[in-house]
Amino acid sequence: MKEAGVLPFLLVILLWSCGSVPQPVEPFAPAVDRGAVAVQPVQVTEETYLSTMAELQTFIEALNTIIRARDYDAWVGYLANSFYAEINSGEFLARRTEELFRRDQMVASNMGRNPRLVQRRELQNSRDFFYHVVVPARSNDRLDAITFVTETRVNAYTVDARGNRLVLYDLERIGGRWMIIN
Repeated sequence: MKEAGVLPFLLVILLWSCGSVPQPVEPFAPAVDRGAVAVQPVQVTEETYLSTMAELQTFIEALNTIIRARDYDAWVGYLANSFYAEINSGEFLARRTEELFRRDQMVASNMGRNPRLVQRRELQNSRDFFYHVVVPARSNDRLDAITFVTETRVNAYTVDARGNRLVLYDLERIGGRWMIIN
């Protein structure tokens, strides 16, 4: 008779552990990999998490509006000086030019066109990066979770249809304002 009670319990465990249902994102994630160094996020109170999450949702909505409007000058106002300098560097622009070219080839292939006929667009500066990379990719971002790296720095995530957590922005509060640092 004990077996009758075990079977429903095992069934519940089996269904609960099934990987087909996306699991909610935990607000306090394990270590974030930043290249060769793993950074252990700081723990914050639920109140701090929720208030920062609400603040950053407003931030991302405003940023989306700016990006949809293709307002380069306003977008630059959301960038930390160090990130602005990075996206104007030759190395950064060369990497993004190659990524853009590969993306354009993949899109052409998916649309039944010859990917070898795709023209390479050279990104010369942050303005080119904004119009050719940021505008097509970031105009409808949605913030689903954040991880505190420090008390003033967070990683902002969206969760895709498969339940994968994708990094939207690396943000830091600088001079009382949230800024994009990566």
